[in-house]
Amino acid sequence: MLHVAHRGAAGGLFDPASGGRFIEALAPVEGEAQVEKTLPNSFAGTDLARRLVALRRPELIVAGFQTHMVRAAPRCARRWITRYRVTLVASACATRDLPDLTGGPALAATDVHRAALAALHDRFATVILDESQLP
Repeated sequence: MLHVAHRGAAGGLFDPASGGRFIEALAPVEGEAQVEKTLPNSFAGTDLARRLVALRRPELIVAGFQTHMVRAAPRCARRWITRYRVTLVASACATRDLPDLTGGPALAATDVHRAALAALHDRFATVILDESQLP
């Protein structure tokens, strides 16, 4: 198993010292590799693609905070490692409200999340929903 961690600036949202760390139940255990990234795209500036190819595993499972940013990994995985099946677990992702560029009310996190999932499922990943998310 391979885990990717975003390492943000000191005092920021993804600062490991102030909360930017793995959920305990999902944290790497001894022997599991970890890649640290500083950009939304887990492949940019890291050796993630090389590591994934070396693992010879056919599937990439994606989860994380800020669904609209997490979507960079499935998009790039499909581009750089074309034989991968990419799965995104919707209930293991979340996001925040975003400001509306036109000056209108903020875009609700639930709408941002749903739009990001729809865009990914359209072409780049299989999005898995849990029962509470089904109609």
